Amino acid sequence: MTSGPSASPAPAPTVQPGAGGRDRNASWPLLVATVAAILGLAWLAVSLAILPDSKAWGFDFAAYHGAASRLADGLGLYTPRSLSGPFAPISAGLYLYPPPFAVGVLPLAALPLADATTTWYVLHVLALAAACALLPVRPVIRVAGFAVTALAFATVRDLALGNVSVLLLLPMAATWRWLDRPLGSMAMALTIAIKPTTAVVLVWWALRRRWRALAWCLASGVVILLVTLPLVGTASYLDYLTMLRNVSGVTGAPGNLDLGSTVVQLGFAEPLPTLVWVGGGIAAAMAMVLSLRRDREVGYMVSLGASLLLSPLLWDHYLALLLLPATFLAQRGRPWALGLPLLTWLPAVVLPAVVLAAMLLPFLARDETDTQAGPAPA
Repeated sequence: MTSGPSASPAPAPTVQPGAGGRDRNASWPLLVATVAAILGLAWLAVSLAILPDSKAWGFDFAAYHGAASRLADGLGLYTPRSLSGPFAPISAGLYLYPPPFAVGVLPLAALPLADATTTWYVLHVLALAAACALLPVRPVIRVAGFAVTALAFATVRDLALGNVSVLLLLPMAATWRWLDRPLGSMAMALTIAIKPTTAVVLVWWALRRRWRALAWCLASGVVILLVTLPLVGTASYLDYLTMLRNVSGVTGAPGNLDLGSTVVQLGFAEPLPTLVWVGGGIAAAMAMVLSLRRDREVGYMVSLGASLLLSPLLWDHYLALLLLPATFLAQRGRPWALGLPLLTWLPAVVLPAVVLAAMLLPFLARDETDTQAGPAPA
């Protein structure tokens, strides 16, 4: 009996030459970013052990804690000094924020100031990690963004003072992730309720005729107002307006980095500082208008940069916001931009130029269609 024809051997699987090498090469950026992020986290942990001995430790948070404590005791949020007449916004203990923010700090008022300050520091680190996790960018850029922001001077300065710049990265990142959606508008309302100068984004929404996003943000702001009103009372909002009216000596104030103050610190007298500040405002307005020619993410980043440039008070720790344009540009094919947060280690006189760059560099981002065609280098 003869056997049937023997079965042909199955063809051997083909291996693309160099495929494994490409996979290994692709994993290197994530590995390097992860190591850098671990170092950044370690740096923040070491800073927590060292910073409490510095003069800056909890300088700003002490004012927040004091306002929340006064609120808990049924007293006014704002000190008599800030309500009685003109004052310079550089003294200790001055609460300069809208009333809703004090409501947010209220749970920490039950803690002693030292414990509350440490808790505030930890909350900031968690907020930074959550903000990076929310960024609508590739994982390697999220990790790298955490690393460079953790190692940035602006971040350490903000954490030492106990300010809100790092904390605000979380709602700003949420606005970016859900841009033009209700959740993003709600996050923007929360940002504005803490830092009103970011209302520049509302102007940008109006220029783009994104009325739905604008309406959601305004409605959310009304909700924040109504929810906090029973706790702070209408008098707190009237006091807030009085306090803003009394703020003086802003231009040229020590540590203020806005364009006008920088010109003063360089030794120039009026009217040049005012003219330079107005020129910066015109540049910001023009940049926002030009951003209408690009996609919405470019416009959002330009608007955030404009909010810094237009701020009459620009402290160095405000530049923690550079996380957002840095990761945006890296996602859009400009990986070198991840170094933006590290520029905050430069001398203070240079930082206004960094702010100007943060507003203009988003125009260098690749178009969305270009980045969708193939992954940009991480």
